[in-house]
Amino acid sequence: MSNETTSQAASRHLRNGNMPHVPPPATPISTWVHLELDAPEGSHPEAIFKDIRRDDTWRVALSIQSEDESQFKTRPVKLHNSKLKIAKWFADILLPQEPTLLRYHFVLRDGSILQENRQMEGTDEPLYGVWEEHDFQIAVYDPTSIPPDWVAGAVVYQIFPDRFARANPKKFVRGGGAYGRETIYNDWYAKPEHPPKGRDFYGGDLRGVIEKLDYLEELGINLIYFTPIFASPTNHRYDALDYTQIDPTLGTEADLKELIEVAGARGIRVLLDGVFNHCSRDSIYFKAAQSSKESPYYRWFNFIKWPETWVGWMGVKTMPELVECPEVEEFFFGKNGIARHWLSYGTAGWRTDVTPWITDEWWRRFRRAIRKAYPDAYLVAEDWTNSSRRLVGDTFDATMNYRFAYSVLGFAGQKLTPSELDDRLETLRRDTPFPSFMAQMNLLGSHDTERILSILGSKERVKLAAALQLAYPGAPMVYYGDEAGIGDIIPVEGKRHAEDSRSGYPWGQENKDLLDFYKQAINTRRSSQALTYGEVSTVWIDDRGGYGIMRHHGEDIVIALFNSSPEPLEASIPIGESAPSGDWPDLLGRLPAIHAEGGTLQATVQAGSAGWFQAPLPD
Repeated sequence: MSNETTSQAASRHLRNGNMPHVPPPATPISTWVHLELDAPEGSHPEAIFKDIRRDDTWRVALSIQSEDESQFKTRPVKLHNSKLKIAKWFADILLPQEPTLLRYHFVLRDGSILQENRQMEGTDEPLYGVWEEHDFQIAVYDPTSIPPDWVAGAVVYQIFPDRFARANPKKFVRGGGAYGRETIYNDWYAKPEHPPKGRDFYGGDLRGVIEKLDYLEELGINLIYFTPIFASPTNHRYDALDYTQIDPTLGTEADLKELIEVAGARGIRVLLDGVFNHCSRDSIYFKAAQSSKESPYYRWFNFIKWPETWVGWMGVKTMPELVECPEVEEFFFGKNGIARHWLSYGTAGWRTDVTPWITDEWWRRFRRAIRKAYPDAYLVAEDWTNSSRRLVGDTFDATMNYRFAYSVLGFAGQKLTPSELDDRLETLRRDTPFPSFMAQMNLLGSHDTERILSILGSKERVKLAAALQLAYPGAPMVYYGDEAGIGDIIPVEGKRHAEDSRSGYPWGQENKDLLDFYKQAINTRRSSQALTYGEVSTVWIDDRGGYGIMRHHGEDIVIALFNSSPEPLEASIPIGESAPSGDWPDLLGRLPAIHAEGGTLQATVQAGSAGWFQAPLPD
């Protein structure tokens, strides 16, 4: 009988039975790991390693684990047409002494190369059903440099400040002026301009957020993440005019201080967005650089032909890129720099914009400087790809986890089978050091994506996706208004645009059923030790649409079951004879209790539904 876990069996099945090697999970520095490889007898495989932080490779020869015939088996091998006797080869390797990412593949005696067969996940858009082969990886992390303890219990709410709430609709603070374009001041419920020009303003402000703290507290939020709030000519503010000033359309420094104070009294922290790669063409910094080569700001920018042409982010000339000279480093994370300045107000940390456009070394210096002054600051990278190297303890604590979003939305939208979903989630878990795995900002949507209601097409599928998001380890993030049913996106030439997802929050027009679900689910998660802090394992995969995970922390056990199919599914789940027998109630209150007896849990999961079933607690 196979000793494979539910996840391992599903992953092998996806690869037509051919999974000769599973890389170790992310592992601390200076430790030994054991590699095992199924390869033909007599193939004498070697592993070729590369440390991505150094242009250096080395080879490790593998040995046969045992001469006992029980170690050999006959199975089709991808590299050969005939059936061969397969041996179990092994090697123990010592991991580097510094945080890094190891990549490796195997070379057999006949020159054949064995690599990992992975699902491609996509970058700015998801990919489904596409596979690729590339080197295996091991994330090697520093266990002494981990995310702040408080992050493991965070539920994040992302606010696009111009569109969440305004304190006084009759007192619309005029501002903006996006690069000579006429500014538009919209009615709160009007559609955003398309294509976007960054010039339409709705009047959301910091005081409006203060006035809605009752709502956020009732929703169960304990961390607000703001997109940029610094002075800017545009509504998105990703092109700062002055990093030292709050945008006057949003309020004042006093408003920010009050927000941090009164939110903090409710247990809600505030995370700011740092745009350290580029600023506005009209910024005080760039204007000074254009005025004179002798200006101290001239060296901040890369002029192609001064002063007329320069390098802009992604070629956007209104956003000149900053270079990584010492003066820019000092400005952003020096002793009196921008990052420390705003942290001194009591903010929770930084989410950093377009992180891949800045070098890893810059971010290492950034982390050292911030951690030295503010050890509990939460540092989050925007990186839409496999960002394992950012989570090894020398740059960031977490990423905006688009890999997670694409996986969950693919399952809820029936574009991924449960086996494919689990394979992606288990690969993501293996890639990620455990401390960061528990701190990952697990989103479903953001200001850069379509609304999840538009993607999934129904509020029931949004509930299904949100139930999985909130049952999974990490710091789940809700994009403002997703919980209220924003999602009426207008297609443009057959394609939707992210700007359409930046509508005003529909105060007084919320989808009550969806909002009530989010309130219950978020607060239930926060009240559960298992769902907040527990380890995770897969307990049920039914490729008709069924998926189940177990979260456990001490004696608190929750099994979360999900059904993306249009039909009810029966589940018989082995949970071990030590698991409590009896009825397990649904914490979400949507499904009847399920029954466990003799180490097996029996359940009927209704079509398109989710349930979080809690084990009976001991008396």
